[in-house]
Amino acid sequence: MNRAWLALLLLGCTPFIVPSQAQNPAGKTKLLLAFSSYRDRPKQPGIYLYEHDGVASGKIVAAIDTVNLRSDYHPSISLDGRYCVFASELENQTSRIFVWDFADKKLITLPTLNDSPNAQLHPTLTGDGRWIIYASFNKAGASQRWDLQLYDVKSQKFDDLPALNSPKFDERMPAVSADGRWIAYVSNASGGVGVSDVYLYDRHEGAVVRVPELNSPSMDITPSLNADGNLVAFASARLGGMGGRDIYLFDRRLKKFASLPGLNSAAHEQTPSLSADGRYLTFVSERIAGAGERDVFLYDRQMGKLLPTPGLNSKREDMDPVVAALK
Repeated sequence: MNRAWLALLLLGCTPFIVPSQAQNPAGKTKLLLAFSSYRDRPKQPGIYLYEHDGVASGKIVAAIDTVNLRSDYHPSISLDGRYCVFASELENQTSRIFVWDFADKKLITLPTLNDSPNAQLHPTLTGDGRWIIYASFNKAGASQRWDLQLYDVKSQKFDDLPALNSPKFDERMPAVSADGRWIAYVSNASGGVGVSDVYLYDRHEGAVVRVPELNSPSMDITPSLNADGNLVAFASARLGGMGGRDIYLFDRRLKKFASLPGLNSAAHEQTPSLSADGRYLTFVSERIAGAGERDVFLYDRQMGKLLPTPGLNSKREDMDPVVAALK
Protein backbone atom coordinates (compact mmCIF):
# COMPACT_ATOMS: atom_id res chain seq x y z
CA MET A 1 0.00 0.00 0.00
CA ASN A 2 1.16 3.55 -0.73
CA ARG A 3 2.81 4.80 2.50
CA ALA A 4 1.43 8.32 2.39
CA TRP A 5 -2.06 6.96 1.78
CA LEU A 6 -1.72 4.45 4.62
CA ALA A 7 -0.49 7.18 6.97
CA LEU A 8 -3.56 9.27 6.29
CA LEU A 9 -5.77 6.30 7.00
CA LEU A 10 -4.04 5.50 10.27
CA LEU A 11 -4.37 9.12 11.35
CA GLY A 12 -8.11 8.89 10.78
CA CYS A 13 -7.99 11.35 7.86
CA THR A 14 -9.51 10.77 4.46
CA PRO A 15 -7.14 10.82 1.47
CA PHE A 16 -10.07 11.33 -0.90
CA ILE A 17 -10.63 15.06 -1.27
CA VAL A 18 -13.06 16.59 -3.74
CA PRO A 19 -11.13 19.20 -5.76
CA SER A 20 -12.02 22.78 -4.85
CA GLN A 21 -12.78 25.75 -7.10
CA ALA A 22 -9.16 26.81 -6.66
CA GLN A 23 -8.09 23.59 -8.40
CA ASN A 24 -10.50 24.35 -11.22
CA PRO A 25 -10.23 28.16 -11.54
CA ALA A 26 -12.92 28.57 -14.19
CA GLY A 27 -15.46 27.15 -11.77
CA LYS A 28 -16.80 24.92 -14.53
CA THR A 29 -17.94 21.36 -14.11
CA LYS A 30 -15.42 18.70 -15.02
CA LEU A 31 -16.70 15.17 -15.35
CA LEU A 32 -14.71 11.98 -14.96
CA LEU A 33 -16.09 8.78 -16.41
CA ALA A 34 -14.55 5.40 -15.68
CA PHE A 35 -15.63 2.55 -17.94
CA SER A 36 -14.63 -0.85 -19.27
CA SER A 37 -13.82 -1.46 -22.93
CA TYR A 38 -12.56 -4.06 -25.39
CA ARG A 39 -11.05 -1.33 -27.60
CA ASP A 40 -7.44 -2.41 -27.21
CA ARG A 41 -7.90 -6.13 -26.58
CA PRO A 42 -10.66 -8.11 -28.33
CA LYS A 43 -10.85 -10.82 -25.65
CA GLN A 44 -10.20 -9.06 -22.33
CA PRO A 45 -11.62 -5.63 -21.44
CA GLY A 46 -9.63 -2.94 -19.67
CA ILE A 47 -10.64 0.10 -17.63
CA TYR A 48 -10.26 3.68 -18.85
CA LEU A 49 -10.74 7.17 -17.38
CA TYR A 50 -12.39 9.79 -19.59
CA GLU A 51 -12.47 13.52 -18.82
CA HIS A 52 -15.38 15.65 -20.08
CA ASP A 53 -16.08 19.38 -19.81
CA GLY A 54 -19.79 18.90 -19.10
CA VAL A 55 -20.68 20.39 -22.49
CA ALA A 56 -19.28 18.78 -25.63
CA SER A 57 -15.55 18.02 -25.31
CA GLY A 58 -13.71 15.12 -23.79
CA LYS A 59 -10.78 12.74 -24.02
CA ILE A 60 -9.38 9.58 -22.43
CA VAL A 61 -6.83 10.64 -19.82
CA ALA A 62 -5.78 7.39 -18.12
CA ALA A 63 -6.12 3.61 -18.09
CA ILE A 64 -5.48 0.83 -15.62
CA ASP A 65 -2.46 -1.26 -16.57
CA THR A 66 -3.56 -4.48 -18.21
CA VAL A 67 -2.38 -8.01 -17.40
CA ASN A 68 -2.27 -10.83 -19.94
CA LEU A 69 -5.48 -12.91 -19.92
CA ARG A 70 -7.05 -10.66 -17.25
CA SER A 71 -10.47 -9.01 -17.73
CA ASP A 72 -11.12 -5.80 -15.78
CA TYR A 73 -14.65 -4.47 -15.53
CA HIS A 74 -17.29 -2.67 -13.45
CA PRO A 75 -15.23 0.25 -12.08
CA SER A 76 -16.34 2.59 -9.30
CA ILE A 77 -14.36 5.75 -8.49
CA SER A 78 -13.86 8.06 -5.52
CA LEU A 79 -15.30 11.56 -5.86
CA ASP A 80 -11.90 13.02 -6.70
CA GLY A 81 -11.36 10.40 -9.40
CA ARG A 82 -8.07 9.20 -7.95
CA TYR A 83 -9.06 5.76 -6.69
CA CYS A 84 -10.91 3.07 -8.58
CA VAL A 85 -12.29 -0.21 -7.26
CA PHE A 86 -13.08 -2.81 -9.92
CA ALA A 87 -13.77 -6.48 -10.55
CA SER A 88 -11.08 -8.53 -12.27
CA GLU A 89 -10.82 -12.06 -13.53
CA LEU A 90 -7.87 -14.03 -14.85
CA GLU A 91 -8.84 -16.56 -17.47
CA ASN A 92 -10.14 -19.79 -15.87
CA GLN A 93 -10.10 -18.23 -12.38
CA THR A 94 -12.77 -16.64 -10.21
CA SER A 95 -13.29 -12.89 -10.12
CA ARG A 96 -11.57 -10.73 -7.48
CA ILE A 97 -11.85 -7.13 -6.25
CA PHE A 98 -8.94 -4.71 -6.79
CA VAL A 99 -8.22 -1.04 -6.05
CA TRP A 100 -6.19 1.14 -8.44
CA ASP A 101 -4.51 4.45 -7.65
CA PHE A 102 -4.64 6.60 -10.82
CA ALA A 103 -2.15 9.11 -9.38
CA ASP A 104 0.53 6.54 -8.50
CA LYS A 105 -0.49 4.20 -11.35
CA LYS A 106 -0.46 1.07 -9.21
CA LEU A 107 -2.65 -1.44 -7.45
CA ILE A 108 -3.23 -1.00 -3.73
CA THR A 109 -3.11 -4.21 -1.74
CA LEU A 110 -5.89 -4.58 0.82
CA PRO A 111 -5.48 -7.65 3.07
CA THR A 112 -8.36 -10.14 3.44
CA LEU A 113 -10.45 -8.39 0.75
CA ASN A 114 -10.22 -11.42 -1.54
CA ASP A 115 -10.13 -14.16 1.08
CA SER A 116 -12.67 -16.35 -0.69
CA PRO A 117 -12.26 -19.09 -3.32
CA ASN A 118 -15.52 -18.07 -4.98
CA ALA A 119 -16.65 -15.21 -7.18
CA GLN A 120 -16.67 -11.59 -5.99
CA LEU A 121 -18.38 -9.04 -8.25
CA HIS A 122 -19.93 -5.61 -8.70
CA PRO A 123 -17.83 -3.49 -6.31
CA THR A 124 -18.88 0.06 -5.41
CA LEU A 125 -17.00 2.76 -3.52
CA THR A 126 -18.20 5.53 -1.19
CA GLY A 127 -17.34 9.09 -2.20
CA ASP A 128 -14.51 9.40 0.33
CA GLY A 129 -13.15 5.97 -0.57
CA ARG A 130 -13.59 4.66 2.99
CA TRP A 131 -15.96 1.76 2.23
CA ILE A 132 -16.12 -0.90 -0.48
CA ILE A 133 -19.36 -2.85 -0.95
CA TYR A 134 -19.53 -5.83 -3.31
CA ALA A 135 -21.40 -9.08 -3.95
CA SER A 136 -19.82 -12.42 -3.03
CA PHE A 137 -20.97 -15.92 -3.86
CA ASN A 138 -20.89 -18.64 -1.20
CA LYS A 139 -18.38 -16.80 0.98
CA ALA A 140 -17.34 -18.49 4.22
CA GLY A 141 -19.43 -17.21 7.10
CA ALA A 142 -22.24 -16.06 4.79
CA SER A 143 -24.93 -17.95 2.89
CA GLN A 144 -24.36 -20.26 -0.07
CA ARG A 145 -25.94 -17.68 -2.35
CA TRP A 146 -25.05 -14.11 -3.36
CA ASP A 147 -24.54 -11.79 -0.36
CA LEU A 148 -23.26 -8.26 0.09
CA GLN A 149 -19.97 -7.58 1.85
CA LEU A 150 -18.82 -4.32 3.47
CA TYR A 151 -15.07 -3.68 3.67
CA ASP A 152 -13.54 -0.86 5.71
CA VAL A 153 -10.47 0.46 3.87
CA LYS A 154 -9.31 2.33 6.98
CA SER A 155 -9.25 -0.66 9.35
CA GLN A 156 -8.69 -3.14 6.50
CA LYS A 157 -11.41 -5.34 7.94
CA PHE A 158 -14.94 -6.40 7.08
CA ASP A 159 -17.86 -4.78 8.86
CA ASP A 160 -21.40 -5.98 9.48
CA LEU A 161 -24.55 -5.30 7.48
CA PRO A 162 -27.13 -6.46 10.04
CA ALA A 163 -30.49 -7.63 8.69
CA LEU A 164 -29.47 -7.21 5.04
CA ASN A 165 -28.41 -10.62 3.71
CA SER A 166 -30.76 -13.60 3.71
CA PRO A 167 -29.91 -17.32 3.58
CA LYS A 168 -32.57 -18.25 0.99
CA PHE A 169 -32.32 -15.39 -1.51
CA ASP A 170 -29.74 -13.40 -3.46
CA GLU A 171 -28.51 -9.91 -2.65
CA ARG A 172 -26.36 -8.50 -5.44
CA MET A 173 -25.57 -5.54 -7.75
CA PRO A 174 -24.93 -3.05 -4.92
CA ALA A 175 -24.59 0.71 -5.28
CA VAL A 176 -23.74 3.07 -2.44
CA SER A 177 -24.58 6.73 -1.92
CA ALA A 178 -21.55 9.03 -1.86
CA ASP A 179 -22.16 9.78 1.83
CA GLY A 180 -22.06 6.06 2.61
CA ARG A 181 -25.41 5.87 4.36
CA TRP A 182 -27.54 4.15 1.72
CA ILE A 183 -26.92 0.92 -0.18
CA ALA A 184 -29.16 0.06 -3.11
CA TYR A 185 -29.14 -3.55 -4.28
CA VAL A 186 -31.11 -6.17 -6.21
CA SER A 187 -32.83 -9.17 -4.64
CA ASN A 188 -35.20 -11.96 -5.61
CA ALA A 189 -36.54 -12.12 -2.05
CA SER A 190 -40.10 -13.29 -1.53
CA GLY A 191 -42.72 -10.61 -1.10
CA GLY A 192 -41.26 -8.43 -3.82
CA VAL A 193 -43.13 -6.83 -6.69
CA GLY A 194 -41.40 -8.62 -9.57
CA VAL A 195 -38.83 -11.18 -10.67
CA SER A 196 -36.08 -9.07 -9.10
CA ASP A 197 -36.56 -5.84 -7.16
CA VAL A 198 -34.41 -2.92 -6.09
CA TYR A 199 -34.15 -2.47 -2.31
CA LEU A 200 -32.43 0.10 -0.14
CA TYR A 201 -30.51 -0.47 3.06
CA ASP A 202 -30.04 2.27 5.66
CA ARG A 203 -26.66 1.79 7.35
CA HIS A 204 -27.57 4.28 10.09
CA GLU A 205 -30.64 2.29 11.09
CA GLY A 206 -29.34 -1.15 10.10
CA ALA A 207 -32.58 -1.84 8.25
CA VAL A 208 -33.81 -2.77 4.78
CA VAL A 209 -36.18 -0.23 3.20
CA ARG A 210 -38.61 -1.46 0.57
CA VAL A 211 -39.65 0.98 -2.14
CA PRO A 212 -42.60 -0.76 -3.83
CA GLU A 213 -43.46 2.32 -5.94
CA LEU A 214 -40.09 1.92 -7.66
CA ASN A 215 -40.40 -1.73 -8.72
CA SER A 216 -42.44 -3.54 -11.37
CA PRO A 217 -43.55 -7.13 -12.18
CA SER A 218 -40.53 -7.31 -14.51
CA MET A 219 -36.81 -7.38 -13.68
CA ASP A 220 -35.50 -4.18 -12.05
CA ILE A 221 -31.72 -4.23 -11.80
CA THR A 222 -28.37 -2.35 -11.59
CA PRO A 223 -29.31 0.58 -9.31
CA SER A 224 -27.27 3.74 -8.81
CA LEU A 225 -27.66 6.48 -6.17
CA ASN A 226 -26.89 10.18 -5.90
CA ALA A 227 -24.95 11.58 -2.93
CA ASP A 228 -27.70 11.33 -0.29
CA GLY A 229 -29.52 8.31 -1.73
CA ASN A 230 -32.72 10.16 -2.61
CA LEU A 231 -32.45 9.56 -6.36
CA VAL A 232 -32.37 5.95 -7.59
CA ALA A 233 -31.47 5.24 -11.21
CA PHE A 234 -31.90 1.69 -12.47
CA ALA A 235 -32.64 -0.43 -15.55
CA SER A 236 -35.92 -2.22 -16.17
CA ALA A 237 -37.62 -4.20 -18.92
CA ARG A 238 -41.08 -3.21 -17.64
CA LEU A 239 -43.99 -2.53 -19.93
CA GLY A 240 -44.52 1.00 -21.18
CA GLY A 241 -40.88 1.74 -21.98
CA MET A 242 -39.30 2.78 -25.26
CA GLY A 243 -38.26 -0.77 -26.05
CA GLY A 244 -36.20 -3.58 -24.54
CA ARG A 245 -34.61 -2.49 -21.28
CA ASP A 246 -34.81 1.21 -20.33
CA ILE A 247 -33.34 3.56 -17.72
CA TYR A 248 -35.60 4.94 -14.99
CA LEU A 249 -35.00 7.53 -12.27
CA PHE A 250 -37.04 7.49 -9.05
CA ASP A 251 -37.24 10.37 -6.57
CA ARG A 252 -37.87 8.87 -3.12
CA ARG A 253 -38.92 12.13 -1.46
CA LEU A 254 -41.47 12.93 -4.14
CA LYS A 255 -42.35 9.23 -4.55
CA LYS A 256 -42.47 9.52 -8.31
CA PHE A 257 -40.35 8.99 -11.42
CA ALA A 258 -38.39 11.88 -12.89
CA SER A 259 -38.63 12.66 -16.59
CA LEU A 260 -35.66 11.70 -18.77
CA PRO A 261 -36.58 13.14 -22.19
CA GLY A 262 -34.46 11.84 -25.05
CA LEU A 263 -32.53 9.31 -22.98
CA ASN A 264 -34.08 5.93 -23.84
CA SER A 265 -34.38 4.37 -27.30
CA ALA A 266 -35.95 1.33 -28.96
CA ALA A 267 -32.76 -0.61 -28.14
CA HIS A 268 -31.55 -1.81 -24.73
CA GLU A 269 -30.32 0.79 -22.21
CA GLN A 270 -28.62 -0.53 -19.10
CA THR A 271 -26.19 -0.04 -16.17
CA PRO A 272 -26.92 3.61 -15.29
CA SER A 273 -24.67 5.70 -13.03
CA LEU A 274 -25.65 9.00 -11.37
CA SER A 275 -23.22 11.75 -10.46
CA ALA A 276 -23.27 12.67 -6.77
CA ASP A 277 -25.18 15.90 -7.48
CA GLY A 278 -27.76 13.95 -9.50
CA ARG A 279 -27.36 16.13 -12.59
CA TYR A 280 -25.45 13.75 -14.86
CA LEU A 281 -26.32 10.19 -15.77
CA THR A 282 -24.15 7.84 -17.79
CA PHE A 283 -25.35 4.52 -19.17
CA VAL A 284 -24.82 1.86 -21.85
CA SER A 285 -26.99 1.55 -24.95
CA GLU A 286 -27.14 -0.87 -27.86
CA ARG A 287 -28.77 1.67 -30.18
CA ILE A 288 -27.78 1.56 -33.85
CA ALA A 289 -26.43 5.12 -33.78
CA GLY A 290 -23.51 4.08 -31.55
CA ALA A 291 -19.93 3.46 -32.59
CA GLY A 292 -19.99 -0.22 -31.58
CA GLU A 293 -22.36 -2.92 -30.42
CA ARG A 294 -22.60 -1.35 -26.95
CA ASP A 295 -21.64 2.25 -26.22
CA VAL A 296 -21.44 4.61 -23.27
CA PHE A 297 -23.67 7.69 -23.31
CA LEU A 298 -23.73 10.78 -21.09
CA TYR A 299 -26.99 12.55 -20.21
CA ASP A 300 -27.41 16.02 -18.66
CA ARG A 301 -30.64 16.11 -16.62
CA GLN A 302 -30.55 19.89 -16.28
CA MET A 303 -30.39 20.36 -20.04
CA GLY A 304 -32.58 17.33 -20.73
CA LYS A 305 -30.33 15.95 -23.46
CA LEU A 306 -27.49 13.63 -24.37
CA LEU A 307 -24.08 15.28 -24.48
CA PRO A 308 -21.47 14.77 -27.23
CA THR A 309 -18.63 12.53 -26.01
CA PRO A 310 -15.86 12.62 -28.64
CA GLY A 311 -13.32 9.85 -28.29
CA LEU A 312 -15.28 7.99 -25.63
CA ASN A 313 -16.56 5.00 -27.60
CA SER A 314 -14.85 2.52 -29.89
CA LYS A 315 -15.86 0.07 -32.62
CA ARG A 316 -15.74 -2.66 -29.99
CA GLU A 317 -17.86 -2.87 -26.85
CA ASP A 318 -17.73 -0.10 -24.22
CA MET A 319 -19.59 -0.72 -20.97
CA ASP A 320 -19.91 -0.41 -17.19
CA PRO A 321 -19.66 3.40 -16.94
CA VAL A 322 -19.55 5.42 -13.73
CA VAL A 323 -19.46 9.22 -13.48
CA ALA A 324 -18.07 11.72 -10.97
CA ALA A 325 -18.67 15.47 -11.29
CA LEU A 326 -15.82 17.71 -10.13
CA LYS A 327 -16.29 21.44 -9.60
